Amino acid sequence: MSMSFDSDTKTSIKSDKPTRSQKAAVSALCFGAFLFLYFLMSGPLIWIEGKMKFQPFTKSLHTIYAPLVLIAKSDMKPASSIIKSYVQLFKN
Repeated sequence: MSMSFDSDTKTSIKSDKPTRSQKAAVSALCFGAFLFLYFLMSGPLIWIEGKMKFQPFTKSLHTIYAPLVLIAKSDMKPASSIIKSYVQLFKN
């Protein structure tokens, strides 16, 4: 089975610009991934902070993770209990 190609036949790649809904979906996905990684990194960073005892690192950690601490200290169930139990996995 052989195929012949004409020299006049051109393959064109259609490069449409992304639509507004596609941009919104990608933005939401990136924001969700950021929040997920923000939460996942809290435990290991608390463990590292406990081992290092380096004051500038501790201050920056307390500043960066202040929103998570506020949620954990509040009585917002189930978020506060999830955060507390996850962080307890990494405490000494």
